[in-house]
Amino acid sequence: MNYRSPSERGFTLIEILVVVAILGVLMGLVTLLIPKSQQEQAKFITRTRITELDTAVERYLADPALRRLPPMALDSLAKASKYYEGMAFAQPNGINECCEVLFIALRHPDLSARFDPSRLPGENPIGNTDEDMFNKAPPGANDPDAREILDAWGNPIIYIDKNHYDKPVKIRLSDGTDIEVVAVRKPDGMYYNADKFQLISLGPNQAQDDATGDLTKYDDICNFTVTGK
Repeated sequence: MNYRSPSERGFTLIEILVVVAILGVLMGLVTLLIPKSQQEQAKFITRTRITELDTAVERYLADPALRRLPPMALDSLAKASKYYEGMAFAQPNGINECCEVLFIALRHPDLSARFDPSRLPGENPIGNTDEDMFNKAPPGANDPDAREILDAWGNPIIYIDKNHYDKPVKIRLSDGTDIEVVAVRKPDGMYYNADKFQLISLGPNQAQDDATGDLTKYDDICNFTVTGK
């Protein structure tokens, strides 16, 4: 009688079924973990973009040639700087203006360290969700598109300065939905970053959350830390 060693006899049906079952479990775990990993990566990219935007706004504020916060309206920027005189929106829609003005203000020709949005992490950090344009190309730009810095979900990162905390701003999301966003308040009613500015991403759920409510569901990403009472 010929005997085969364990290495020669191959796998039994039970052994094959066990391997298949293990692979099935592993594939299930991978399927569950990949979306979570992608979401965490999107959050990280957005936090990094907001951090770099925050630094750029602080540089703008501290620059000897400017010494003011970037404005939120194009007419304010045009009145304050010779480089933007005569600049207007080709078809004003009142949407994303705070984001669009911030984009061109941070590239002001007088800035000693101009903001370079192309260096932001992740794919497609620049967009134009409302597809509008200026009547002429801003200084340093190749075309008149009114662009915004986007978060990792393709929505504009919202800029609100301290002088406009009491007024909502109109934003267009990547899916074409128009919403109003307001500056974020603390539970005591005071604003975060009360003496400067707020940068806000609506986060994974692409909607502004209540910072005074259940913070376990709060997923907005900002240039400040939202805390409870």
